[in-house]
Amino acid sequence: MHGKSMSRRTFVQGSGVALGSSFLASPASASSASADGRRLFAYVGLGTEGWNGGSTGGGIKAFRVDMADGSLEPVSETGSEFADMNCDGICTSLDGRFVYGTNRTTAQDGIPGYGGGVYAFAINSTDGSLKHLKTAHSMGSNPSGVLVDRTNGRLVASNRGAISRVTLIVKKRGAWAIERPTDDATVALFPLGADGAMGDPLDVATFTEGMAPGSEELRPENLGADSMVQNGPACHGIALDSTERWIIATDNGYDHIYVYPYGPRSRRLTGKAFPVAPGSGPRHVATHPKAPFFFVTNEWSPSISAFQLNEKTGDVRHIQTIGVSADDLTPDKYEGSVFEYDGPSPADIRVHPNGRFVYASTRRTRSSKGGNDTITVYAFDQGTGRLTFVDEVETGGKMQREFNIEPSGTFLFACNMDSNNVTTFALDGETGRMSHVATTTVPRAAVISFASL
Repeated sequence: MHGKSMSRRTFVQGSGVALGSSFLASPASASSASADGRRLFAYVGLGTEGWNGGSTGGGIKAFRVDMADGSLEPVSETGSEFADMNCDGICTSLDGRFVYGTNRTTAQDGIPGYGGGVYAFAINSTDGSLKHLKTAHSMGSNPSGVLVDRTNGRLVASNRGAISRVTLIVKKRGAWAIERPTDDATVALFPLGADGAMGDPLDVATFTEGMAPGSEELRPENLGADSMVQNGPACHGIALDSTERWIIATDNGYDHIYVYPYGPRSRRLTGKAFPVAPGSGPRHVATHPKAPFFFVTNEWSPSISAFQLNEKTGDVRHIQTIGVSADDLTPDKYEGSVFEYDGPSPADIRVHPNGRFVYASTRRTRSSKGGNDTITVYAFDQGTGRLTFVDEVETGGKMQREFNIEPSGTFLFACNMDSNNVTTFALDGETGRMSHVATTTVPRAAVISFASL
């Protein structure tokens, strides 16, 4: 156990659900969620046995959520034909009709170098099971994020790329030379039909090959003849702001945030790039449900950052960077190549539906510094956009890939890939604090999304 006291980082083996009133919105309580006759289903995307794609273990499992205690009851799963779906991003449409998941791979359809895929499924309103509709190329390699707007008119996918180098033979000034670029980091825009299936891509935005000022030494261009580490831009996270007029994307490789104007009939992605702290490695992004703020985890620094979005211009202003542990809320900048960083690594981030609290996960089990994976709770000040540390709670699993909060804000579900489980936490809407209430065995659980039917 790490930390100065149990209250700062503890995995609570409690059973009771703590509920509180809301702030900016009024999420339904557990009793009202069942009283109106609607049932909540959770869709858990699974990672394959191979980290960057494999032939077994993947797909999506569907669960019925018991809103009385936060437990998950399995109801169905995709068949063996989706065992190679290395699901690294998942979302459901707001109307609860469709589920979309990504296949994080560089070899969609078994073709080396072909990139990744996006899968569309229809939800059976009777039992929550899934029917495959269509698979589309994600327009890049290793897709890590997918989202659908409120109108079900457009789907956006992010492609991390930047995993390995290729050998490119070129002729420069009459002489043959070898270049070793990485695959592109992209954001792709797809139309959606009335049946939920993706059409041909409308536009693909490619991140520029340019490091944020100050990152040159942290991310050197020449890493050696046999280097296979990331050395290029990488789109890891995407989100729509609360007005759905802007797409926000993170460049984990070259330390930028991209902002694209958006509308339900958008056909183009023309964005602005904003540099962030060199070597920070912005990973996932979460937007506030009501106010013009968003929050980003910094993978190569044990911290998260708060930003303000100008909803008229799309400009970004940094407000604050704060650590993920009460023991180190102002972490020092990491000195040295990010490729050698081996400390706590922040991953996913979410905002409570009531807008009062922000939750961020940190992976520690694979760090040389040791410790257990955690989720940190922050209180949000809507006047300033700043965050204040509330608590740090262990996830009860290893390699916490992603987590999510179901729509009412009553429960948080953490996917722990290496320990093969999903842990459920009750959330107190007044204090933001988390209490463990259930654990469900789910092999290679990676991502989770919800639908109310």
